[in-house]
Amino acid sequence: MNNLKHYPEHVAIIPDGNRTWAKEHWFPSFSGHLEGFNRIVEIWKYIFTQTPIKVYTVWWLSTENLKNRSQQELDYLFELYKKIPTDLFDMLKENKVNFRVAWNRKGLPQHLLNFLDKKIEELTFDTDRYMFLAINYWWQDEILRAMEKLCENNEKPTKENLEKYMDFWNVPPVQLVIRTKQKLAQRLSGFMLWWIGYAQLYFTPKYCPELTVEEFQKALTWYDQTAETQNYWK
Repeated sequence: MNNLKHYPEHVAIIPDGNRTWAKEHWFPSFSGHLEGFNRIVEIWKYIFTQTPIKVYTVWWLSTENLKNRSQQELDYLFELYKKIPTDLFDMLKENKVNFRVAWNRKGLPQHLLNFLDKKIEELTFDTDRYMFLAINYWWQDEILRAMEKLCENNEKPTKENLEKYMDFWNVPPVQLVIRTKQKLAQRLSGFMLWWIGYAQLYFTPKYCPELTVEEFQKALTWYDQTAETQNYWK
């Protein structure tokens, strides 16, 4: 992969298909979440140790998911979210990667908020590399929350003023979006729409538990091959 000329600065992924993969393999849905989690963690390690990518965002839970999933499944997912900055702590610290969360805090359990707030504080560095979790996230909600802060501070509604209150302020816009489960989901589902206006969209037929580092490299190769044909802002 070192022969690539073009790397995206910001990669965002919609890791779909955990439960479908589990069902097709006659496993409980929790097994699908765990396998998807393991693949994403492997990719995180690869990105921040072997590529120049600055920002990697994973959409773990939408606002709709929070409303529609069973409490048992949500409790399991919340514990997985805690494992992410824990399992990756040494790697993030060594490589000075900032840990951040894009979220609507309302509706999330206090124990999860407290835990992730502490990890954000512990994993904050003066660098331009960021690992984002998007939890209880939806793009319209992100804008509405920013608008509320804008109004509270009586600021003029400009693009710049609004963005500084948004979850992904001060990081490069997304240049590559990857979504798994291509045959069943070629859509963005309201993910980061403010930030992906010029992003390349890569849909892989693999389910999230099948998204190995090698599969991720295929997306980077595709991005590299198409980069010179793009006329961004020209």
